[in-house]
Amino acid sequence: MHGTSAPRRYDVDWLRVFATYLLFVFHTGKVFDVAPFYHIKNAELSPSLDLLTGCIHQWHMPLFFLLAGWSARASLASRDTGAFLRERVSRLFIPFLAGCMLLCPLLKYIELLRGMPMLPGGRVGTAAGFQESFFAFLPTFFTRFDRFTWAHLWFLLYLFVFTLLYLPLFIRMLRRPAVNADAWPRLVVYLPIIPLALIQVTLRGRWPGFQNLYDDWANFSYYSLYFILGFVLAQVPGLEAAVHREWKRAGLIGVGALLLMVPTGGGTPVAIVLNRALSGVAGWCCVVAWLGVAARFLDFSNRALRYLSESAFPVYILHQLGIVVVGYFVIQLSAGIGIKFLLVLVGALVATLSVYHCLVRPAPPLRFLFGMKAVAPRHDRRRDVMPAPRVA
Repeated sequence: MHGTSAPRRYDVDWLRVFATYLLFVFHTGKVFDVAPFYHIKNAELSPSLDLLTGCIHQWHMPLFFLLAGWSARASLASRDTGAFLRERVSRLFIPFLAGCMLLCPLLKYIELLRGMPMLPGGRVGTAAGFQESFFAFLPTFFTRFDRFTWAHLWFLLYLFVFTLLYLPLFIRMLRRPAVNADAWPRLVVYLPIIPLALIQVTLRGRWPGFQNLYDDWANFSYYSLYFILGFVLAQVPGLEAAVHREWKRAGLIGVGALLLMVPTGGGTPVAIVLNRALSGVAGWCCVVAWLGVAARFLDFSNRALRYLSESAFPVYILHQLGIVVVGYFVIQLSAGIGIKFLLVLVGALVATLSVYHCLVRPAPPLRFLFGMKAVAPRHDRRRDVMPAPRVA
């Protein structure tokens, strides 16, 4: 499929940047929240940060997958299928492999040093007394299933698998005549809540969220739907416009659903079912709200956006290691949670951007490994066209 490049969507770029850099807040919060599922944990934990990370979790990865689906449509529409697949390999699978080889061993090593290893099946084990050197540990990372992790890079692998799995559907959708209806009814915007809530209610109890790909059907189904919905919104501009018009109402519904999730988080089976259904409502409505906010207020470009947009994908790959390495030392300090949170947040942001700017960005081999485009000729760098998106 060949096509011309569409005008660049600055609102989508800003949303991608926002979602990526919010990861610093989210994963720094995971160092201090009550839920046990993170590489390192502070000795003192914060229920308030549990609420913050829980709120962000409801819509953050859904937004990532929806934007990825939107960008996949733009990419597929501008090149033939073979070129699209080659681009997906270079932008997703190669960075996934590179991250697993270069970054994940150190993540797992620090996890073991802190005595809280994540085990297959999503369980938290114990590694008390772990004293191996990193170089003694390194070979076992690749040979022992209980020591391997792809950590946050699961997103890249899932996205690559989704791309291969749904490519025939997307090709078929692109070949069909465009839907030209402009006035989509308001109700259509909220219809995705039904399948999303059903997935959460029927599957989430059996598969709570360990991203191992082969036995993770709740996440697989849930994020698949967001990925497809992103493609549909890019394919049907009238529907996307209807979504943008609903941002205020959807935002209020989303916030209401998030508030109702707090008292229904445990207890009776009825409360648990209600909580999972509300997560489907909160996730979709908050995503709709962010799409509308970006379309309304962020349809512009500047030098900051150009820099941050190019940085988004490598920063996604690098940020987790920055948080865990900085956090490993900070949580050993004698200080309150607030001070430690700020130290980890600022330290990880500075460290990650320093590695990106000084090492990855100027080096063609590292640009390739981190899924970045080759440096464009100087006279092409400011063209306002939509090239192959970076995070899809």
